[in-house]
Amino acid sequence: MALLSLVLLSLLPCLCLSNFLPDLLGTDRRPPGDGSTSEHLENAGLKHIRAALQSRKVHNVTGSVAPPRKWNKIADRSSRDPLASYGAGIVYIMQLNIGTPGQRISLILDTGSYALLVNPDCNQAADPNACRTYGYYDTEQSSTAQGPDGWFSGQFGTGFMQGVWYNDMVYVGQDYLPLPNSRVGVSQLSEYIWAGVLGVSYGRAWNTGYQTILDLLVKEQYIEVPIFSLGVGYQGGGSPSDIIFGGVDRKKFRGYLEPLEIYPYPEDQMAHYGQVGYRVNMTSLGITPPGQNEVILTDDRFERNVLIDSGSTYTYLAADLVIAIAEALHATLDDNGVYRVPCESRNLDGSVNFGFNFWNIVIRVNYADFIVDFDSYCALGVQSLDEPDDTWVLGTSFIRAAYLVFDQLNNAVWVAQYLPCGEGGITDLTLDAGRELWLEVTGLC
Repeated sequence: MALLSLVLLSLLPCLCLSNFLPDLLGTDRRPPGDGSTSEHLENAGLKHIRAALQSRKVHNVTGSVAPPRKWNKIADRSSRDPLASYGAGIVYIMQLNIGTPGQRISLILDTGSYALLVNPDCNQAADPNACRTYGYYDTEQSSTAQGPDGWFSGQFGTGFMQGVWYNDMVYVGQDYLPLPNSRVGVSQLSEYIWAGVLGVSYGRAWNTGYQTILDLLVKEQYIEVPIFSLGVGYQGGGSPSDIIFGGVDRKKFRGYLEPLEIYPYPEDQMAHYGQVGYRVNMTSLGITPPGQNEVILTDDRFERNVLIDSGSTYTYLAADLVIAIAEALHATLDDNGVYRVPCESRNLDGSVNFGFNFWNIVIRVNYADFIVDFDSYCALGVQSLDEPDDTWVLGTSFIRAAYLVFDQLNNAVWVAQYLPCGEGGITDLTLDAGRELWLEVTGLC
């Protein structure tokens, strides 16, 4: 069942992150005085949770890219690509410990869903070898496991999972901080799914009847606000990939973060889609071929709603835009419906450019990051939607070029061009995060 994308009016609604910011899209936001970060950010000694992410390639191609996701009973993912098609793709893996004593599990970090699901059936997985490397949670070996507590089932494109809910201790971050009574979906039957999932979309505020991992981090006072920052970094490494709950790494970008309002508003997303996700408006798309001027592929009135989804390897756009990008990169369509590109093209000095807030910010994705390297071949990081009304998706082929702050407190995604310049730049966020992100948490690169 395809999900209907909302065709928006020509004007982006005014951002309302807090009462003291009447016009975030046009106001001069230089802080008073010398422009330095305020003293309470420098000296408050607040907490954040940092967790490393690891890039993983999956090579098992079992057919064409999967069809749009269907509704399911746990976490209705509205993106097009089911966690890297559960076949060929690049995803970002985060480790947790679950139970007492802790059992280490590796999970796909997924901004397109909100449930914590573990234990796919590796014999039925798209890539059994990859599946077996990610760990297994045994409820009988945990003294703190409580359950079963109800059933779940879910359809994720070509993948399927059903099982039972448990509550148990989950340990998060580099220091493995404990989160008691975490909700864990334990699979008893699955098909095609090759790894567990850690969903970090909206939780109890909109999507769930229980507190998710992000909700619990706030409840246990490890962080002050339901905000996390994501910097997965360049394809092939060069800087650490990580997620920071409750903080921002100012040494991953330069200048100010640009606020992208969650739109449709959460209450409207619930009415239209039955869930709330990180949807924002994209207002331009262009391409800069090597040695040439940028070519804008959209008109001045262009505006389209998109979902930012770290569980998707590809970016999904309308067919005419994909064809234009494919022609510019001399890509050819293979038998599986994937655009292939000569791997040498990754060395060319070109970019695909995504604009937001009507030219306030443009994220430029270099060919080296937009072209997905599967070792034996390279694929264009964008695919066509099957239906015009399918949800447009910005997957990891976009996310690699951006530093993103997912802000559930103010219902915004803050974005800057990814630009790493070292360690030691993490700033904690408080209940005043709207002002901090707007005026004070500037990049140091």
